[in-house]
Amino acid sequence: MLPILSFVLPVYNERDNVKNILREIETFHREKMAGHFDLEVLFVDDGSTDGSVQVLKALAEQHDYVRVVIFSRNFGHQAAVSAGYRYARGTAIVGMDSDMQHPVATVEEMITRWQEGYDVVYAIRDSSQAGLFKSLCSRAFYKIFNLLSQTDILPGGADFRLVSRKVVDALNGLPERCRFIRGLIPWLGFSSTKVTYTPRPRASGEPKYSFFKSLGLGITALTSFSIAPLRASLVLGALFMLISIVYISYSIVSWFLGGTLIRGWMSIMALIVLTQGMTLLVFGIQAEYLAKIVMETKRRPEYVVCEVIGQADADAAESVSDIGPEEISGPGGEMPGSSGGASG
Repeated sequence: MLPILSFVLPVYNERDNVKNILREIETFHREKMAGHFDLEVLFVDDGSTDGSVQVLKALAEQHDYVRVVIFSRNFGHQAAVSAGYRYARGTAIVGMDSDMQHPVATVEEMITRWQEGYDVVYAIRDSSQAGLFKSLCSRAFYKIFNLLSQTDILPGGADFRLVSRKVVDALNGLPERCRFIRGLIPWLGFSSTKVTYTPRPRASGEPKYSFFKSLGLGITALTSFSIAPLRASLVLGALFMLISIVYISYSIVSWFLGGTLIRGWMSIMALIVLTQGMTLLVFGIQAEYLAKIVMETKRRPEYVVCEVIGQADADAAESVSDIGPEEISGPGGEMPGSSGGASG
């Protein structure tokens, strides 16, 4: 039995794209990987409302290597990625978006790196074509995250990556519910490398990550991997207490020396507003951590699956985790399907 190459694709209102991305994956497998890997394409529908589910069901009926996991409602992109990793059966698992922006051809180079012994291969986007605002926000997030967290993540790395079976098994064993997978995978500590790719324009539909959704994901990331904001709250509180003590001391000394204290409500109001604002900021930071604690202690599942379509037979479901990349090479030790170099 050949090892399985799994593609995990979260879907949210991508009715016009899923057929095209599947066709591209089929062509890639037929031309580059046939005879070396069996193919599994796992779509995870995250509560689509545009008819994506009907299209996916039809694809699963037409192709025995297509499987569809359908959520009972929208649980979010990170939940869909988690479900894809949990249901995928491959020896190597490629996670990518279903909006056609991630080029399937890049997977050839990713497999080459995996065969060299790396358990994680990140696909890092070339940000030269990104908008100025988006590029600045992305750079700022990665710098802040890596500064505050003990886990470093690669700038430009999203959810387009190849991971080995043992990485997925370790990830699936983590008990937490509020997940930031871009941080969890490097936290696991397996050997990793990167390849670069140029993102393509979205084929159709609208982007699913608005500014505020991205901001929410960034807050989840920071509060999941760093307690620095809590420590910053303590430092800010101590700093403003020190300022208050200094000001009170100055006022008392000035009064004893016969000086005239500045009369006016402007300075007082400014101080009140500033200190109250900092107090609310500290409470807000603490509330974010408290919310995470509440979500974790409830122990509700990260997602609810209402249907799984395209279950293969028992033989195909057999674990292949004992097959390593060194056992999957083409003639002469080349990458399967390679013709003298990986495409990017």
